[in-house]
Amino acid sequence: MLLRSHGHDVHAFPSAEACLAAPTVADCAIVDLTLPGRSGLDLVADLAARSMSLPVVFITGRAEIEVLQAARRAGHALVRKPVDEGELIRAIASATSRG
Repeated sequence: MLLRSHGHDVHAFPSAEACLAAPTVADCAIVDLTLPGRSGLDLVADLAARSMSLPVVFITGRAEIEVLQAARRAGHALVRKPVDEGELIRAIASATSRG
């Protein structure tokens, strides 16, 4: 609802596999770092391997420094849970503006 109210089209997927199987083209992906069966970092790497690189905003409730650093090293934004709506909107705007 939040993202739609800011003019974004939203496609939600129940799993990384469902996301990878979808023909949807997106301007930005919002990915939880902890997904069933694989990490959000793995999903983004799989997308890139399929020439589907796109700006990413990772969301996480985890605090392990190495996980946070890995997300940032990959060049993606990171928003911590509980998600602040304003922070998420700013992260999306920043990610999509730098492409």
